[in-house]
Amino acid sequence: METSDFDFENLFSIFEDFILNNAQKEKNYEILVAYSGGIDSTALLYLANKFAQKEKIGLNAVHVNHNINIDSKKWENHCKFFCKKINVPLFLKNINIDLNSKDSIEEVARNKRYEAIHSIMKKNTCLLTAHHADDQVETFFYNLFRGSGVKGLSSMPEIRFTPKGLHLRPFLGFNKNTLEDFVARFNLEFINDKSNENTDFARNYIRSEVLPVVKKKWPNYSKTIQRAIANISNAQKLNLELALADFQKFKIDGKNNRINIKVRSLEENRFNNVIRFWIGQNNFKMPTLEQINSIKKDVFGAGKDKKPYFSCGTYEIHRFKDIVEIMSPLKKHDPTVIYKWRKDEDLIIPSLSVKLRWQNLEQRLGREIKDNVEVRFRHKGQNIKVNSTKSLKDYMREKNIPPWERDRTILIFINNEFKIVWDK
Repeated sequence: METSDFDFENLFSIFEDFILNNAQKEKNYEILVAYSGGIDSTALLYLANKFAQKEKIGLNAVHVNHNINIDSKKWENHCKFFCKKINVPLFLKNINIDLNSKDSIEEVARNKRYEAIHSIMKKNTCLLTAHHADDQVETFFYNLFRGSGVKGLSSMPEIRFTPKGLHLRPFLGFNKNTLEDFVARFNLEFINDKSNENTDFARNYIRSEVLPVVKKKWPNYSKTIQRAIANISNAQKLNLELALADFQKFKIDGKNNRINIKVRSLEENRFNNVIRFWIGQNNFKMPTLEQINSIKKDVFGAGKDKKPYFSCGTYEIHRFKDIVEIMSPLKKHDPTVIYKWRKDEDLIIPSLSVKLRWQNLEQRLGREIKDNVEVRFRHKGQNIKVNSTKSLKDYMREKNIPPWERDRTILIFINNEFKIVWDK
């Protein structure tokens, strides 16, 4: 779907068909354009505005100011002016990038940018970004040089479902020249970001230094690589289908964060495939092969008498009996602290990231509570009785409460008398 000679009617028709075929109008969707002010996003916003007017649907733009470039504020003002000129509401998001991060600045900026954009999306939002065919090829080489697997080499999908709405890339079939012709034809003002010429950044280096050399030997490399990306994308879809089937078989109690240890019986590549899928289902960063090997050896392969876990900073994996659970890193928690829960008020426990509601407490106890309540936790040396015959320790074992949750399990005391375990 590459357009060589500029043809507005053809370009708009392709754009229009793409949106109509992939965004469900009956769901009363609204469009959100990620707008940087550059050539690509300027063309996207202009087309999206024409489309929204024709279809009579809502349109907003969002500009993310990274606060890195000396001209950041100038670019922000340009975006304000352009959106006002074409009568499109604009959201402004300011983010701060840790320039000392061990991770790639490009990667950190991208993640924070999408966090900011997703924060204003709704379930019926259709996010449009201006990635084009040349960006797709650069992404392929970038991931290739990083040693990415099938998922990374499949590059950017045209359609991606997000927890909030839908993300579409309607320009992946257009090359950069087409968008430049479009912006020039309608005399649209845009930002020229000179940092795109800085070859210290990996993508800029690939664009400026690598691809021109490739083009000398293989003039049609772009179409060839896009065909390879399509083939790899099909392979990735098959991987996902297999991973989903395996995950459905081994996940526990319908919970995405728990998987049965018996998944380790799968052949190595299939095990790796479903573990990647499991981690992705819980919205954590994809593991490296080295990390997957550590997870398999240290967590799935540990003896029954062990309490193994894996930690990589962004998430933890723990095992208890046949249950393997993935979670965000546990916050520091002191089980000796006693929380006073005042009548008719909600109680927030920061170390557990929970909010307890008084109404729920009365529902659990089945009666009105007229006294203040204490929230306590089990800690070493205590011998709490659930009833005349059973200790709290035995109760937690019977309920299969994992060891890492036992000193975080909420215990309700009224007038210094233990009443209930506030478990899940």
